[in-house]
Amino acid sequence: MLSLPSDRTTGEPTGGHRTRILVGNDFSEDVRTDRGWTGWWVQRLIWFARDGDVLVLPVPPDDAFLDYVTALTGTRRDSLSFVIPPAGEQGEDAAGTLTPGRLADPDFVAGLRKAVGGREVTHLSALWPDPAVARLARQLDAAPVMPGHGFVSQGGGLLVNSKSAFRAVAAGAGAPLPPGAVCTGTETAERVILDLLEGGEAVVVKHDFLSGGRGNEILSTDPTVRPIGARRVVPVTGPGDVRAYLADRWPWLTGGGRSRPVVERYYRDSSAYFAEYLVTDTGAELGGTGELLSAPYAVGQVMPAQGLEREVLDQLFQGAERLAQALRAIGYRGVLSPDAIVTPEREVLFTEFNGRVTGSTHIYGVIGRTVTGPGFGRDRIILDRVWPEGWSTPSFAAALAGLTEAGLAYRPEQRTGVVLTNPFDGTNGVMYAVVAEDLDQAWAVDRALAPLFGPAR
Repeated sequence: MLSLPSDRTTGEPTGGHRTRILVGNDFSEDVRTDRGWTGWWVQRLIWFARDGDVLVLPVPPDDAFLDYVTALTGTRRDSLSFVIPPAGEQGEDAAGTLTPGRLADPDFVAGLRKAVGGREVTHLSALWPDPAVARLARQLDAAPVMPGHGFVSQGGGLLVNSKSAFRAVAAGAGAPLPPGAVCTGTETAERVILDLLEGGEAVVVKHDFLSGGRGNEILSTDPTVRPIGARRVVPVTGPGDVRAYLADRWPWLTGGGRSRPVVERYYRDSSAYFAEYLVTDTGAELGGTGELLSAPYAVGQVMPAQGLEREVLDQLFQGAERLAQALRAIGYRGVLSPDAIVTPEREVLFTEFNGRVTGSTHIYGVIGRTVTGPGFGRDRIILDRVWPEGWSTPSFAAALAGLTEAGLAYRPEQRTGVVLTNPFDGTNGVMYAVVAEDLDQAWAVDRALAPLFGPAR
């Protein structure tokens, strides 16, 4: 989908008589229906902007955030064009996301054509591979410059973001998996769960599409198991408990019958990592790595991944590249982020892939490589953080002012400090990342933020 920042040096023409169109959409409505809140989240698209780009967003960009990002990336703010589709028939609930109806709106398409003007469109891509974006590309005669257009137009985005499809692809490609299965019915799920429980291990049951651990539930006969990376632990003692759990939760696990859940062995005391690739016509290039932190849901990530032995890293890269090459063979083009766990025995087992521009891509790809510079990964690391529960700030500007006054804001001359990665979420806070010389320093800066934004301030 979006080109990674390293492509800034490849000479791809932008500005002048040429332009790119970047679409800030979110999960397809076939995957999730709770999407009206994402207007602030998709504005991470601005990190990828280059001079002369045309950006499509569900809401107008936050001015303070736009000023902030372009100052750090060096992109000329006044060269960018933003096109916002009308809310459409779904009214206010649709304003926070780019629904197919909004992207097909004739006035929007006309406005997008006007923003492009007489320039040649050299690239069109989106955060999420949605058929509605492929349709838009055809309307603009830009299908040839949309990576993976044919794959996306036929609903391929669902395949490359599905945990059930992932297990089939991974098994076929030879990427190591936790024991388990894709379950098409409650009888299959019950049998797989009981088989795994008989081995004395906990079991994780996964919704096909939900992310950040919010689609996972753990079943265990051991009451000491903690729900890391899952909503909760459900205690079970035998077949009756498992059957009752599935009868109660099957509608939720299947998204109302639209998808297939996954059952896997749950590995206690393991760590989670990703290796993200850019899949193109010519191959699959490693973009970045990181460790995924959960407590119990996603709370942050460390980039690049720290402290992994060479042989463990090699296993991560080998499996991830197999997955990337497998999807490349069937026509997927764009960012692919396979996730894996590293068990206490140092075994690497893959758990899912994400075929979209992830919440990691702009962190390592732009804040790391462009803002922090060539030393990222050698003399600088990034601790990316979800806004902690209980913290609050009234606005993006207030958060930035507080960081600056405390001397914690990012300092380009020192290449350290806190970078605000998204606009204000409309409720409590702003996502942020700490650029530091090492992980200990990053966590020290993170702790220093609590007096600014925490409940005791």
